[in-house]
Amino acid sequence: MATKIVKLLGNLSTVLGIDATEIIKSENVLIEIIERVEKRRIYFHVFYDGCEMGELNEGALLCFWIVKLHPFYHPKINSNTLNAKIAICLFTNAIYYHSEKTKKDRRIPDHFISDLYYSLVYRDISKESLMILAESFVDSKK
Repeated sequence: MATKIVKLLGNLSTVLGIDATEIIKSENVLIEIIERVEKRRIYFHVFYDGCEMGELNEGALLCFWIVKLHPFYHPKINSNTLNAKIAICLFTNAIYYHSEKTKKDRRIPDHFISDLYYSLVYRDISKESLMILAESFVDSKK
Protein backbone atom coordinates (compact mmCIF):
# COMPACT_ATOMS: atom_id res chain seq x y z
CA MET A 1 0.00 0.00 0.00
CA ALA A 2 2.86 2.40 0.82
CA THR A 3 4.35 1.74 -2.63
CA LYS A 4 0.99 2.51 -4.24
CA ILE A 5 0.75 5.80 -2.33
CA VAL A 6 4.22 6.82 -3.50
CA LYS A 7 3.28 5.95 -7.09
CA LEU A 8 0.02 7.90 -6.92
CA LEU A 9 1.90 10.93 -5.58
CA GLY A 10 4.67 10.78 -8.20
CA ASN A 11 3.77 14.19 -9.64
CA LEU A 12 3.36 15.89 -6.27
CA SER A 13 6.26 18.33 -6.76
CA THR A 14 4.69 19.57 -9.99
CA VAL A 15 1.21 19.82 -8.50
CA LEU A 16 2.32 21.72 -5.40
CA GLY A 17 5.05 23.74 -7.05
CA ILE A 18 7.56 22.80 -4.35
CA ASP A 19 10.17 20.11 -3.87
CA ALA A 20 8.20 17.18 -2.44
CA THR A 21 11.30 15.98 -0.59
CA GLU A 22 10.84 18.98 1.74
CA ILE A 23 7.53 17.57 2.97
CA ILE A 24 7.80 15.84 6.32
CA LYS A 25 5.65 12.77 6.78
CA SER A 26 4.54 11.06 9.95
CA GLU A 27 5.26 7.36 9.50
CA ASN A 28 2.95 6.49 12.39
CA VAL A 29 0.01 8.37 10.89
CA LEU A 30 0.64 6.87 7.44
CA ILE A 31 0.66 3.40 9.00
CA GLU A 32 -2.64 4.21 10.71
CA ILE A 33 -4.11 5.36 7.38
CA ILE A 34 -3.02 2.15 5.67
CA GLU A 35 -4.49 0.08 8.51
CA ARG A 36 -7.82 1.91 8.25
CA VAL A 37 -7.98 1.32 4.50
CA GLU A 38 -7.15 -2.35 5.00
CA LYS A 39 -9.90 -2.66 7.63
CA ARG A 40 -12.33 -1.19 5.10
CA ARG A 41 -11.11 -3.73 2.53
CA ILE A 42 -12.01 -6.51 4.97
CA TYR A 43 -15.38 -4.84 5.63
CA PHE A 44 -16.12 -4.87 1.88
CA HIS A 45 -15.20 -8.53 1.63
CA VAL A 46 -17.30 -9.59 4.62
CA PHE A 47 -20.38 -7.42 4.13
CA TYR A 48 -20.55 -7.33 0.34
CA ASP A 49 -20.43 -11.07 -0.35
CA GLY A 50 -16.73 -11.29 -1.09
CA CYS A 51 -16.57 -8.16 -3.28
CA GLU A 52 -13.26 -6.41 -3.56
CA MET A 53 -13.03 -2.78 -2.57
CA GLY A 54 -11.46 -1.59 -5.83
CA GLU A 55 -8.78 0.96 -6.66
CA LEU A 56 -11.13 3.93 -6.88
CA ASN A 57 -12.56 3.27 -3.44
CA GLU A 58 -9.05 2.75 -2.11
CA GLY A 59 -7.91 6.10 -3.54
CA ALA A 60 -10.98 7.84 -2.11
CA LEU A 61 -10.35 6.36 1.34
CA LEU A 62 -6.70 7.38 1.27
CA CYS A 63 -7.80 10.89 0.33
CA PHE A 64 -10.31 10.98 3.19
CA TRP A 65 -7.84 9.82 5.83
CA ILE A 66 -5.07 12.15 4.64
CA VAL A 67 -7.42 15.10 5.12
CA LYS A 68 -8.62 13.86 8.51
CA LEU A 69 -5.33 12.71 10.04
CA HIS A 70 -2.81 15.14 8.46
CA PRO A 71 0.22 12.88 7.96
CA PHE A 72 2.13 15.55 6.00
CA TYR A 73 3.82 18.72 7.20
CA HIS A 74 5.83 21.51 5.60
CA PRO A 75 7.20 24.41 7.66
CA LYS A 76 6.04 27.03 5.13
CA ILE A 77 2.61 25.64 4.23
CA ASN A 78 -0.51 25.47 6.37
CA SER A 79 -1.14 21.83 7.34
CA ASN A 80 -4.82 21.88 6.29
CA THR A 81 -3.91 23.29 2.89
CA LEU A 82 -1.00 20.92 2.34
CA ASN A 83 -2.87 17.76 3.28
CA ALA A 84 -5.95 18.75 1.25
CA LYS A 85 -3.82 19.38 -1.84
CA ILE A 86 -1.95 16.10 -1.38
CA ALA A 87 -5.27 14.29 -0.96
CA ILE A 88 -6.61 15.85 -4.16
CA CYS A 89 -3.45 14.89 -6.03
CA LEU A 90 -3.81 11.31 -4.85
CA PHE A 91 -7.56 11.26 -5.59
CA THR A 92 -7.24 12.51 -9.16
CA ASN A 93 -4.20 10.34 -9.88
CA ALA A 94 -6.14 7.29 -8.63
CA ILE A 95 -8.88 8.13 -11.13
CA TYR A 96 -6.36 8.58 -13.97
CA TYR A 97 -4.53 5.39 -13.03
CA HIS A 98 -7.74 3.36 -12.89
CA SER A 99 -9.06 4.75 -16.18
CA GLU A 100 -5.79 4.02 -17.98
CA LYS A 101 -5.60 0.52 -16.52
CA THR A 102 -9.21 -0.30 -17.44
CA LYS A 103 -9.16 1.64 -20.73
CA LYS A 104 -12.19 3.66 -19.63
CA ASP A 105 -12.72 7.34 -20.28
CA ARG A 106 -12.36 9.74 -17.39
CA ARG A 107 -14.43 12.87 -17.06
CA ILE A 108 -13.12 15.31 -14.49
CA PRO A 109 -14.68 18.77 -14.97
CA ASP A 110 -12.37 21.78 -14.81
CA HIS A 111 -14.08 23.22 -11.74
CA PHE A 112 -13.81 19.94 -9.83
CA ILE A 113 -10.39 20.51 -8.23
CA SER A 114 -11.29 23.82 -6.64
CA ASP A 115 -14.71 22.52 -5.53
CA LEU A 116 -13.19 19.40 -3.98
CA TYR A 117 -10.48 21.44 -2.25
CA TYR A 118 -13.09 23.73 -0.72
CA SER A 119 -15.19 20.75 0.39
CA LEU A 120 -12.25 18.92 1.95
CA VAL A 121 -11.10 21.97 3.89
CA TYR A 122 -14.39 23.64 4.88
CA ARG A 123 -17.16 21.06 4.62
CA ASP A 124 -17.93 17.70 6.14
CA ILE A 125 -17.50 15.10 3.42
CA SER A 126 -17.82 11.39 4.17
CA LYS A 127 -15.73 8.43 3.05
CA GLU A 128 -18.72 7.08 1.18
CA SER A 129 -19.26 10.39 -0.65
CA LEU A 130 -15.66 10.40 -1.85
CA MET A 131 -15.94 6.78 -3.02
CA ILE A 132 -19.08 7.51 -5.05
CA LEU A 133 -17.51 10.68 -6.41
CA ALA A 134 -14.41 8.79 -7.61
CA GLU A 135 -16.52 6.20 -9.39
CA SER A 136 -18.64 8.89 -11.05
CA PHE A 137 -15.62 10.25 -12.95
CA VAL A 138 -14.90 7.01 -14.77
CA ASP A 139 -17.12 6.03 -17.70
CA SER A 140 -18.39 2.56 -16.84
CA LYS A 141 -19.84 1.99 -20.31
CA LYS A 142 -16.52 1.36 -22.04
